[in-house]
Amino acid sequence: MVPGCVAGAYSAEDTLLHLEPLANWAGIEFVQDEVIDIDLEAKEILLRDGQPLAFDALSLDIGSASRGLLSTEGAKEYTIPTRPISKLIQVFDSETDKLRMDSDSIADVVVIGGGPAGIELSMSAMGRWKHILGKDRTRVKLLDAASELVPSETPANRHTVVQSLKDRGIDILHDCYVEAVQKNVIKLTDGKEIPYTHCLWATGAESHGLTSCLKDRGLAVSDRGWIRVNRFLQSVSHPFVFAAGDCNVIEGLSKGSPPKAGVFAVRSGPVLIENLTRFLSTEKAEELKPFEPQDDFLKLMVRGDDTALGFRFGFPIQGRWVFQLKDAIDRSFMDLFKEENLPELEEGQPYDTSQYDATNERRPPIDKAEAAALLQRTDDDVDFHEAWDVLRDMAADDKYRDSVIREMPPAWRSFLQEKEAPMP
Repeated sequence: MVPGCVAGAYSAEDTLLHLEPLANWAGIEFVQDEVIDIDLEAKEILLRDGQPLAFDALSLDIGSASRGLLSTEGAKEYTIPTRPISKLIQVFDSETDKLRMDSDSIADVVVIGGGPAGIELSMSAMGRWKHILGKDRTRVKLLDAASELVPSETPANRHTVVQSLKDRGIDILHDCYVEAVQKNVIKLTDGKEIPYTHCLWATGAESHGLTSCLKDRGLAVSDRGWIRVNRFLQSVSHPFVFAAGDCNVIEGLSKGSPPKAGVFAVRSGPVLIENLTRFLSTEKAEELKPFEPQDDFLKLMVRGDDTALGFRFGFPIQGRWVFQLKDAIDRSFMDLFKEENLPELEEGQPYDTSQYDATNERRPPIDKAEAAALLQRTDDDVDFHEAWDVLRDMAADDKYRDSVIREMPPAWRSFLQEKEAPMP
């Protein structure tokens, strides 16, 4: 929801999950402090206030940091980083207020990082500020280190991303490597200089600083600083330590560890709580549940207006209905954690470890040709509920999925072409 907040579709409050009410509901002691070190031998956490916390099992869910923010000269001082998220929203809202007070000014925005975060933020910044300054006085450049955007996506998806950016007047600069950021100018390694009034640092993820302390304490960490865990989200060196989300790298998966994406952190949650509970139980300590990340997932990006684009099964979807779909998914997830929506707890009841969007209530799948036509539509009359049902039906039934894709334009069938390609 954060890019949507940058675009003005949500308030800062809309993006927050309040931890203390959740902890009180669950009967968990809530401590708001900074962890500065963890003694794995003594099984103690050292907090900023100096008080140690003892533990039997430890779950690390520390996320990641912005890659290159500390190692690139001037980046921390002059840019607006995507992490921590609260600061990104606070600074962007503050800059928006300044522009409202001086609507004759010019916003020359440079977004560093050509991944999904940078793409989405560039469209969100353009969408938010062009309504204040006008499109002629709002300029956005997207700096990408690669030779093309989203290189791991299909040609149809890449084309849709590039076209979305061009339609919104966003300039794309490839093969850009930042040497230093100075006040109002970015210096590239090839000697070029790019002026800016606002610079967003959206370079992707690198490991949290705490992992270097954990490595010194003997915890198994990859060469990039990610906490090494097995399929049960359990440290390969310390069985009483678990790690989930961006901070880990999962070993033992046939297709490798999943990318750093929020969907995998969310999906691992039910597995994590199940395994922590089993680990602490003398009866089930050896019966841990493996985390099985999905091969493909629905990727959605807001475009700075009331539309969004998405990727699933190798083809793009776009339009107002895609934004409505993203909004419904995001809000339904956030609503689960609102204090007024928390269910009553009963002594001894098992944890609900179903996925948050699990549902068995859906009408029968529609005709394959009708489904393919529906997903290709970009008009405002699409009912996103119907389109969402089609996507879920395709995810649930491989044969139906393939039959729908075969009804789509040839350029959208990359998923099938890769699936049906002969083995070397």
